[in-house]
Amino acid sequence: MPTSARSLIAGFVLSTFVFFGHAPAAEAANAPASPSAVFKERHNKVLELVKKRADPETLAKEVDQLLDYKALAEASLGGPARYANKCAPRCAEFEALLTKLIRENYLKRLRSDKKYELTIVGEDAKVGGDIRVITNIALTRDGKPEVVEVVYVMHAVGDTWKVEDIVTDGVSLAKNYKFEFNKIIRDKGVDELILRLENKLVELAKKN
Repeated sequence: MPTSARSLIAGFVLSTFVFFGHAPAAEAANAPASPSAVFKERHNKVLELVKKRADPETLAKEVDQLLDYKALAEASLGGPARYANKCAPRCAEFEALLTKLIRENYLKRLRSDKKYELTIVGEDAKVGGDIRVITNIALTRDGKPEVVEVVYVMHAVGDTWKVEDIVTDGVSLAKNYKFEFNKIIRDKGVDELILRLENKLVELAKKN
């Protein structure tokens, strides 16, 4: 599947945990929501806002509750330890542009495909406590129905859960960005990377 298609597919799913025994009702009521519950609530809110044609600021605020843009930005440049050295002195610009690009690609898929349907099919845990939520997304491409497997890698952020990577048909968005971005920085520097991200956002705005 083309990289651009992978970047456009966005949907979220999180896992439920199985607990043995029974907690008191008061404790259960105060317990943090499971990743799947957080995902379902926020994803459905975004879908509802898209259908209502909510204003961009409202949509952005809700999408931002789902995605950990900082984690994606750091992973795309080789991780937190390498991040500052890779994007300096324009790290703030890089993160802001990548945030907009990821957010707009996610919203574009929801807006453009009326037959978009996301189904949670399973989950598993990664070393370190991250949760891989496995989903099937039914959509149309070039007028033809298609089902794509999308895995949302969730990690704990404070008292909630956010997406730190999206794996489409076995291809990681963070790793794909890492390959592309590091090549650009190595060959032409961070200024060129910033320029390409800006141009990509202009293209998206024209299509919208």
